[in-house]
Amino acid sequence: MMPYSVADTVRQQPLSMQLAAVLEERILQNVYPIHSKLPPERRLAEEFGVSRQSLRSALNILSTRGMLHARQGDGHYVSDYTQGSFRYGWEDLIDGREGMESEVLDFRRGIEGMLAALAARRRTDADLLRMRLWLDRLHTARHTHDLDLRSTADVAFHQAIAEAAHNLLFTRLSDGLLRLLTKQTKTNLANMFDVPDVEAELLAQHEAIYRAIEAQDETAAMQAAYRHLDYVQAALDSRHRQMARETVSCALAEGDKRR
Repeated sequence: MMPYSVADTVRQQPLSMQLAAVLEERILQNVYPIHSKLPPERRLAEEFGVSRQSLRSALNILSTRGMLHARQGDGHYVSDYTQGSFRYGWEDLIDGREGMESEVLDFRRGIEGMLAALAARRRTDADLLRMRLWLDRLHTARHTHDLDLRSTADVAFHQAIAEAAHNLLFTRLSDGLLRLLTKQTKTNLANMFDVPDVEAELLAQHEAIYRAIEAQDETAAMQAAYRHLDYVQAALDSRHRQMARETVSCALAEGDKRR
């Protein structure tokens, strides 16, 4: 990361406010993700070229706003305050209704197709490295049959695409939605793995999205994202139909026993 000069900020503001604004921007851009620990005070003070006292004042400002919380002897951590307004209402809507799985995937299809196209247009080499990191972890999860890693890497890969779009509103929307759906993603993956060859197909789809973004082909990236979520929807529908058939078969078998 390039060294930051406080001279680049608005000079009329107090130094502590300038530093707080820079740190807040990093939090909102997911440079410091929710629940992550900020770098040590000494390192940040050296990076900004300021005293530790000025830096502490900035950290106190963000703590007062609820964006950070201090752990005695362990530094400052990013709180989930920024996600509170997103979760409010959405969590009850998604968890409290039947049939929301299909609507969530439909919503994600529109959002993630657009984000993939924007990522193809705006991605940096560093963005590609992050996507490749999570793709490699998806491959590792497949070989080790690690469902926790699989769901974590899946969510992180899609969030890396959102962040490669370099639009703060989309970044926060995607981050909030994917965090909210982490449990559902893990459940969906567990159910889908009962469908033959599904894991290999999902990996191929993620690779196709990555290659289109790498090639900066906006149309191909959008279409690859659409195909991926359409496949997820179809695989889950197939699984649900099979479960419904099994339920009927079990009921018929129980009826036969009672005759």
